[in-house]
Amino acid sequence: MARTKVFISSVNEDGIKPLRRVAFRELASLGHDPLMWEENLGPWPAHIDPITKCLEAVEESDIYLLFLGSKAGTYNVQSGITVTHMEFIKAHEQGKLILVFADIEVKAAFFSRIKPWIDQLIDRQIHDEERFPSPLHIMDSLKTNHTIPQNIDPYVWYFLYDMTLRKIYIDDLSLGVPIDWKVYFSDLLRRGSLLLPLEQSIEQNSSRLEQFDEAVELLYQLIPQVQITGFQRAEDFLAVIQSRMSGGRIEHSYGPYVAETVGFYADCSAATLYMREEDSLHLLAKVGSAAGSPRYKLDDHSSYNVLTYHKGDHLEQVFFKASKNMFYYCMRTGRLVLTLHFPADPEWDHKKFIHYKEAANDAIISKNPLMIEFIKLILGGMQS
Repeated sequence: MARTKVFISSVNEDGIKPLRRVAFRELASLGHDPLMWEENLGPWPAHIDPITKCLEAVEESDIYLLFLGSKAGTYNVQSGITVTHMEFIKAHEQGKLILVFADIEVKAAFFSRIKPWIDQLIDRQIHDEERFPSPLHIMDSLKTNHTIPQNIDPYVWYFLYDMTLRKIYIDDLSLGVPIDWKVYFSDLLRRGSLLLPLEQSIEQNSSRLEQFDEAVELLYQLIPQVQITGFQRAEDFLAVIQSRMSGGRIEHSYGPYVAETVGFYADCSAATLYMREEDSLHLLAKVGSAAGSPRYKLDDHSSYNVLTYHKGDHLEQVFFKASKNMFYYCMRTGRLVLTLHFPADPEWDHKKFIHYKEAANDAIISKNPLMIEFIKLILGGMQS
């Protein structure tokens, strides 16, 4: 059997401690390299951040093994989640093989009663306030619902709910009943699960120098299309911008420790430019697949261009339309409103956008800030 590193995770719960110890011994006897706080990870010296070291150990592992009972573990205020949850998210983000064993009674209560209740809570919040409830809001609501088992930490329900959103399979865990790890891992191999150490791919962020070079190159292409009093060809101006606006990943951060990819958006597929004339926005140019109206009244609040115009000068925001599966990045400069269209990956819907709206805004608006600043500079310098 292939030798692997297995990170064994759980909260400090009496009923789970024996299972952790047995798992550690049996996995070691099978020739694997189990990692566990009590055995070969901690404690570290006082000057070393234990959360960071645990997350590093997860990243070095091939398999993340989690036991979940009735306790939530240590809540980290900065991240808004527990340390165990951070480890889980790190493993998920790194593409590790994740094995979750949850107490069979807790699991049954969750899928039969708690999950439908949380679904309704989230739907109500989105309908009433157009935002996704925070973990603390969900837990506070769970605490006030006296039909929910009070011997289970509310965070456990939220943790299980997050697993279902990520489509993680949850195995049954019967406290006091040992797991035959030899049979279990052999079954994983028969199902074709990868147990060989995973090669870590290192993605390098663009440096500020690279962003500057790209922005300067863009500027050289835009300047010939601009006159002091306007455009030579507004369509060519938009076409250059569209061609340079690439897609990317959208990441949600949990404080200073963990960030995960929650989705993607594709290269810019269209662009429009509107100018205010009296009580309307009039289309100056469009490129790509844009199908915008030639004119929007300033009281037409169904238009993202109008909404952006009313937000004020030099402001920008991202919208999402589920029917077209599209992000719209709108910016206003003076009397002009520029809108860039970015197709979303198929996993996006309105609920997911509300949940990760801040992350989507940050990812799309901040993809290349120098390029955006140059575009604003040029549009702001227009004399009409």
